[in-house]
Amino acid sequence: MRGDTFLDHLRARLAANPDLAFAVLLAVCVYGYFAATNDLFMTHNTTFAIMERFAVLGLVALALTLCIIAGEIDLSIGSNAALTAVIVVRFNDSLGTFPALGVGLVIATTIGIIQGYFIAYLRVRAIVLTVGTLMLLRGVALLAADEKTVMLTDFDVPDFIQTKMLGYFSPASLLVIAVYVIVGIFITYTKYGREIYAVGGARKEALAAGVNLKRPMIIVFAISGFCAGLGGAIIGLRSGTAQALGLQYLLLSGTVAAFIGGVSILGGKGGVVGAAIGTLTVNFLDTGLVFNVTPAYQAEMYLGVLLIIVIMFQTGSRLFDARQRRKAVLAAVDERKVALLAKRAQALSPSVATS
Repeated sequence: MRGDTFLDHLRARLAANPDLAFAVLLAVCVYGYFAATNDLFMTHNTTFAIMERFAVLGLVALALTLCIIAGEIDLSIGSNAALTAVIVVRFNDSLGTFPALGVGLVIATTIGIIQGYFIAYLRVRAIVLTVGTLMLLRGVALLAADEKTVMLTDFDVPDFIQTKMLGYFSPASLLVIAVYVIVGIFITYTKYGREIYAVGGARKEALAAGVNLKRPMIIVFAISGFCAGLGGAIIGLRSGTAQALGLQYLLLSGTVAAFIGGVSILGGKGGVVGAAIGTLTVNFLDTGLVFNVTPAYQAEMYLGVLLIIVIMFQTGSRLFDARQRRKAVLAAVDERKVALLAKRAQALSPSVATS
């Protein structure tokens, strides 16, 4: 009974959100293709590797999904991640892993809070402000790293965070899944989460209704900064090295994952489930192409084609919805017109009979 209820709820949710349904279909098709064409793809080790990639890309996709839902985007996310990686790796030996991680995450989150405040206070688009912070954070990261590649000397931490747990997960991937759950509950069931959707889907109306723009912007960019910092820390601790100018690829890959997951470029639409599905789809594609020894330029082309397909579907879906709404409005007008004519005829009939 509970299984039937869950399936019914899932069907209803997918039917109400065609973009999410298309994301699920796309993920199944990509995974199914590589599973059918490569015997090594559907194995325990490959699944573990996919989840390890999810631990980083999933955080970036989640951050960008929230920013786009709010009608903005954080272009500095790669630089913020690189700065945090440098800080955590450089101070790991002197401070210890958890203090260094805490310092890095506090700095990354504070950067996000400052960006969100200025975006709301100055009423500027984030794409303008975060271009500046992108370059600024690159310079700060270079300063923190002394323009060198910083390295760990104690590799117990990298060994631990890559330890297999429950067959398919590691401490890093389990932590990221926990972040997804917490953020999902927050944006779905709290007033502050609903404000994020409101300012993204209809900002003028939300402001007219009394929503304070500073609060959702600060929350969104604080989460973005935290996710960027945690992703950078995971990469730095996992590899044992950090480069000030590294991790810039995360912005493009995370953006593709967010859009594949069904977030709307117009804002106000998307969610945590979609971000997870989009991230997994990108990871399925990247892993499958690696198994097939696909050249890097072809991999980028396939990723671009995948994004174009998603955008075309979203555009067609919006046009179809607009057409259906227009037809519904016209049908309602016609029904109202028929009812008014019938009422008028009924009102005139007694006078005709009397004459």
